[in-house]
Amino acid sequence: MLRTILENKLLLRLQRAAGHPYMPTLVGLLALVLTASMTVPVTSVLIPAVLLSPRRWRAIALQAACGSALGATLLVWLFHDLGWEQVRVLYPGLLDSPGWHRVAAWMGDYGIVALFAVAALPVPQTPALVFCAIAALPGTQVFLAILGGKLIKYGLLSALAAQFPAKFRVFLDMLEGRAAASPPRGWG
Repeated sequence: MLRTILENKLLLRLQRAAGHPYMPTLVGLLALVLTASMTVPVTSVLIPAVLLSPRRWRAIALQAACGSALGATLLVWLFHDLGWEQVRVLYPGLLDSPGWHRVAAWMGDYGIVALFAVAALPVPQTPALVFCAIAALPGTQVFLAILGGKLIKYGLLSALAAQFPAKFRVFLDMLEGRAAASPPRGWG
């Protein structure tokens, strides 16, 4: 319920900012706060922002990636400062989750390249950030790996959202045409 209220307030802010030149910067700041607070996925802000301002999709994706990478780097520093025991208290089921085991294996095998992949893929990022904190990876490497992954992820999502609905109209028309041309089974 709280998440829905927060998302609705964020959407109202984005609607107000849609015509202003600071829209991409607002999305970047929101990405920073949302990533650092782990409250709402950044894509909940990214996609509506691009739909509201499709011509600025590149700037919005860039700012969101920078904000998200900075927020994730801050989380790594926070997890490192908290220490392993406090992280275990805050996230009691973390060690038992399949995501933790998968990310731990990736990080053990591939190091910072795995963090890049985690940032680009739709998988939970928190286990990777905790692993980076425990391994005391340099903040610059963490930031750059997440930035690279998020640029790919948010760039692709933004490009697709910017093309909506015009490019998808052909596909929808094709689906509607097929549905109209062939009556349901048992009707003929």
